[in-house]
Amino acid sequence: MFLQVGVVQFFCWAAFMFMWTYTNGSIADTVWNTTNPHDPAYQDAGNWVGTVFAVQAVGSVLWAVVLPFFKNIKVGYALSLVIGGIGFAMVPFVTDKYMLFLPYFLIGCAWAAMLAMPFTLVTNALEGSKRMGTYLGLFNCTICIPQIIAAVAGGALMIFMHNLLPTVSEQGNMLLLAGIFLIIGAVCVFFISQRKHLAEK
Repeated sequence: MFLQVGVVQFFCWAAFMFMWTYTNGSIADTVWNTTNPHDPAYQDAGNWVGTVFAVQAVGSVLWAVVLPFFKNIKVGYALSLVIGGIGFAMVPFVTDKYMLFLPYFLIGCAWAAMLAMPFTLVTNALEGSKRMGTYLGLFNCTICIPQIIAAVAGGALMIFMHNLLPTVSEQGNMLLLAGIFLIIGAVCVFFISQRKHLAEK
């Protein structure tokens, strides 16, 4: 179960690493029509990133209120990732800065689930274990390792995605890939076993 949740974590945290890395360049290209970091318009795009990330935070807070109403934790988790994946996939095709609020609000739904659901699943499985602290410490590796891999592989993946979809902006392609990653993560959620097989008897 630990490994199963870790697989979901990999796709989720890699996706958000792409968001943090490529949002500025993506919206600068599609909304401000520039790829030049020295262009004042590129700086305007960078300023707007803070705004859309704030919208993401609002979406996360509001969705966090909804999540406890899901009777099936895996359904709530998977649905949240699908909603976030749709948000990511929308970003490269939005050309109005205010319309960006919608995809980033949706991305916030995935963020809310990512912060709560994995640890809920793992702690439930570890209930009664004397080594819960150790396992949870190790579980933090499922947050940092995917980001390291995404950072290292990002350049090669951007070239691959641009060759695959040359009509989409280069950095926008990475947000589209982030959306695909979240959808894959959502599918993987349903392979998570919720049996308490890690707990010490």
